[in-house]
Amino acid sequence: MDTDDGVQADLPGSAANASEPLACVTCRSRKLKCDRVKPACSRCLKVKGECVYPESRRKPAFKRKNVKELEERLAQVEDLLKEAAGKGNGALPSEGDLDSRINIGMDDFHVDIETIMAMQNGTFDDGTSGFHTGPNMNKTVPPSQPGAPSFADASGELMGLGLSEALPPFEMIEELNKSFFERQQHFIPIIHPGRYLQAFYSAPHKRPPMCLQYAVWSMASNGHEKYSQYHDIFYKRARQYADADEMKGFGEHFLTIQHAQAWALIATDEARSLFFTRAAMSSAKCVRLVEMMGLHRIDGDGQEMAPTLAPPTSWVDLEERRRAFWGAYCIDCHASIATGWPTLIDPNEITTHLPSSEEAFNSAREEKTSTLPEAFQGASYSTFAGAVIMCYIFNMLLKHVHWERPNDRPADVEYGEFWKRHRDIDNMLSSAFMFLPERFRLPQSMRDPTSVHTNLNLHASVICLHHAAIDRIERNKLPEQLKAASELRLRTAAEEVVNIIKLTSHMNSGYKSPMVALSLYSAASVYVYTAKCNLDTGFSTADLQNLKFIINAMEAIGRRHIITQAFLQQIFMDIERNGLSGVIDLPNLANYKNLFGWTSSNIPLLARTSISKHTEIQPPLPGRLPLGN
Repeated sequence: MDTDDGVQADLPGSAANASEPLACVTCRSRKLKCDRVKPACSRCLKVKGECVYPESRRKPAFKRKNVKELEERLAQVEDLLKEAAGKGNGALPSEGDLDSRINIGMDDFHVDIETIMAMQNGTFDDGTSGFHTGPNMNKTVPPSQPGAPSFADASGELMGLGLSEALPPFEMIEELNKSFFERQQHFIPIIHPGRYLQAFYSAPHKRPPMCLQYAVWSMASNGHEKYSQYHDIFYKRARQYADADEMKGFGEHFLTIQHAQAWALIATDEARSLFFTRAAMSSAKCVRLVEMMGLHRIDGDGQEMAPTLAPPTSWVDLEERRRAFWGAYCIDCHASIATGWPTLIDPNEITTHLPSSEEAFNSAREEKTSTLPEAFQGASYSTFAGAVIMCYIFNMLLKHVHWERPNDRPADVEYGEFWKRHRDIDNMLSSAFMFLPERFRLPQSMRDPTSVHTNLNLHASVICLHHAAIDRIERNKLPEQLKAASELRLRTAAEEVVNIIKLTSHMNSGYKSPMVALSLYSAASVYVYTAKCNLDTGFSTADLQNLKFIINAMEAIGRRHIITQAFLQQIFMDIERNGLSGVIDLPNLANYKNLFGWTSSNIPLLARTSISKHTEIQPPLPGRLPLGN
């Protein structure tokens, strides 16, 4: 860690004292190296913060009394833990008694970055690593397990008492923040990077809530090549802080945009880790929170709602509120798509405009946007809005295919409600392709992950729609020309998916995301269906090569994202249980047969077709639900 040049400049007799100007106030307070460029140094420019150079020198001093107070409080906690342990089977002190004896809130026990930097720079030496916050910490916390992260155990008993713990090293924090905004922000762009970092480096009372900070680090560390072993710690702390904020005061402290952002990140992280039941509950909290703040009617007609937020201070503030809502909407739709559970947001009640472009959002340049229905009528929309539109389409497909209605009448092609919905959705998809904004068109935008995902998911939507159509045609013995038309649409969409993967497979981040697993599996299901329908004529070499290419791509993604491995297991079961093992020779797939300990995977309900119906629908947590089995 670089030492602070501002500190060196104040030391008597130093060379810096005579020849170099002072470091800016922000760099001095953060104990970071300052390049002393005027009028603003590079670090302040990076976070878009105010850069002020002091006119006089001051003697550097850490807030020793804060550290001393911290030691005293930790000693108090240690005594209470010893007392509680000494009572054995005796009655534990009541909550009220404990509160009266430890009159400490989370905010009171906050360890700021200056204290952490003091510990790391040797000013605060307790004989342990920088993760421990007091000389008695090792007596309070159980010894760490071999190979475990050195600061993991500090969250045990201390969190049980509602107290905070030491932050990770500052270098780790900066790397994870950078990783989040470079890699993860593309998939859920609901946080303004400049505003977040400016708040993060501000005074303690202006920083983002701890639940949001840990949610950011949890997302960044999930699959991180250097810090993945800390993911579980960050995730648990994010949830603990978010839950604790709900119990503060009378329930007013968690009604903030930052808490909605935190729950959105937590839900996303849980879904990526296959904690689907937790993800559903976290997304429900996020949805209810944005609705309580009225974020679904930001651009409405002013219909009266109970005010819970102050008016926005700027256009960027307003846009961040829009993005918080649309992030909650996407998470809500994904929870429904995966499990079939009903969505919590009614699209008919939404008046909030779609999010702006990333360029306008990051540069604070005001930009007018359209509503969700206008996007299907030719209005331009941003990359994030494209993800919103895909969630809307997927949700419509799920209700169309898997929620049968009494008046569907699938045998009546002309007037049956099923076929009316089929034609409406097919026209909507055609409009989506026709009015696709320039920023989404490939190959021009193949470096933009969101553009790649949007194109892949549009083709996956076509596949899901026409798989359902073929299923109804075969079940009701409808004319063969209808089936032939749908089969042509299936093949065309699957070939487009393969072409997009070939275009972007060499990119660092283009398609390598769990978000594309659904589209890849959908394309693979087309080739499995083709092989099943052509047992006599045989499986063409071109189709076999395309299927192998899809599986190789999914294996590459599956090394980092476990969701994709579940789809690979399902492909193996589709081939085996449809009697195609002798036709489709893919020995690598056998490795995924019992990958999770059971022989049927937990793929999203939207992806299930006649090809995959040989396997039963699994509970959200196979092997653990239902309880008692």
